[in-house]
Amino acid sequence: MRVRRMALAGAVALAGLGTALSTAGTANAAESCTSGYACLYYNSNYSGAFYRQYFNISNYANYYFSASASGSAGAGLPVKNNTASVDNWDFYNGIRIYYNSGYTGASQSIGAGGQANLNTTLKNENASGKFY
Repeated sequence: MRVRRMALAGAVALAGLGTALSTAGTANAAESCTSGYACLYYNSNYSGAFYRQYFNISNYANYYFSASASGSAGAGLPVKNNTASVDNWDFYNGIRIYYNSGYTGASQSIGAGGQANLNTTLKNENASGKFY
């Protein structure tokens, strides 16, 4: 009888662990942009994987997209030269996306609380981003 109770307790614990793990995976996939961040999206119209930017980044090369509530297309790819749209949830500062690293070259400004598809010069040709 004691062995069956221990086996039952082990099975219940494993079932709970499986539920916790599957819930954690779902929570990661449902992330969305939040206040204070500028979110860069892999696809136009703020869809697909995203990167939440909180500070100035002079070179996007070592930053990567992750799955968002609006999709996972592009997850794991670098932000550099792969961004199509920006949704700025920083309601105090605008963000400027630049063609080159080091905040140089052609640029596009997205105002505080604004959003935009990147123009044809910058779509999938972005290298840095700076708040203003």
